[in-house]
Amino acid sequence: MSPSDSLDQKWIEGVRVTDLKLMPNEFGRLMEVQSRDEPNFPGFGQAYITQSFAGVVKAWYRHSRQTDQIAVVSGLVKLVLFDDRKDSSTEGQVDKIIMGELAPKLVLIPPKVWHGFQAIGDTSAFLLHLNSEPFDFADPDEERRNQNDALMPDEWS
Repeated sequence: MSPSDSLDQKWIEGVRVTDLKLMPNEFGRLMEVQSRDEPNFPGFGQAYITQSFAGVVKAWYRHSRQTDQIAVVSGLVKLVLFDDRKDSSTEGQVDKIIMGELAPKLVLIPPKVWHGFQAIGDTSAFLLHLNSEPFDFADPDEERRNQNDALMPDEWS
């Protein structure tokens, strides 16, 4: 079972958005997120789940080496990506992706692309993060900017 790529949009260079399938049965449902034999599999370093309270913005951040992948387990999320890479064909592009438990997607975010998210609606959201590298407390591969930083797009008002 291989998920299909969302090819109907020109995403930021290096970004991959994969539509995930929900497979219901008499016991509930199953959503396969990823397997290592898929073409977009970037390798594996760490997996974790975060909770984001309704309306809370977690932005902006990026990594210089790490590839991030994000899927929503429950709730509804607006994921925003911003490309300010000087050598990118999509420099200046902003992508907005609405994703949630009933619209499941796996979004691959390459290194150096700014990203952030906000739980939308009235409930918290739980997000699955699949990172290509484990977090290194001695040398964190993370750069942050405030959600209201003047150099960043205003996507949270």
